[in-house]
Amino acid sequence: MNQKTKIDDNSLVDLVKKGDISAFEELIKRYEDKIYSLAYRILNDKEEAYDVLQETSISAFKNINKFKGKSSFSTWIYRIALNFALMRKRKQKSLLKKAQIVEPENDDKLPQFTEISEQKSITDWSENPTLNLENEELRNLLLNSLNKLPQKYRNVLILKELEGRSVEEVAKILGISNSATKTRLHRGRLYLRELLDKYISQGYF
Repeated sequence: MNQKTKIDDNSLVDLVKKGDISAFEELIKRYEDKIYSLAYRILNDKEEAYDVLQETSISAFKNINKFKGKSSFSTWIYRIALNFALMRKRKQKSLLKKAQIVEPENDDKLPQFTEISEQKSITDWSENPTLNLENEELRNLLLNSLNKLPQKYRNVLILKELEGRSVEEVAKILGISNSATKTRLHRGRLYLRELLDKYISQGYF
């Protein structure tokens, strides 16, 4: 077994800063699957996600001396990956707009927050054991529904619900406050439930 697999991230970073390439390879090995997963969930394109992984790796290596350890290495590299993924997402949307395939995002087209929380009872389908990501049909529906949300809500939901990051880490990755993260998470969940509820309540799953 490679001895570096037993070393913590910050120690590996110190080795990379001293010129140890194999230490950087170990760091990337630890996070490449998660970076790819994050990029794919944002872009829904395998090749684009792989390109984000490559861009993230190169950028992290070039800028490793800028990592000061104020946050975890995973948070730092996730932020880099997210930025690259979002840049590619904007390019995708720009091309689609030029082709007149999609319209600009507009929160007004979503159900109003007060309408969802106060005027409509939404089925609590989250505890149904059949409604999990093992269900391929539901997973595809979930990802398609996520793509209908404005990016600010989609980012929080992907990082928190799909990637399993804590609220604090999501806030650091996105560069926003914990309270703003919680607000976006809450609103995003409500909007997502509104989009999914008609399928769940009608017994499609």
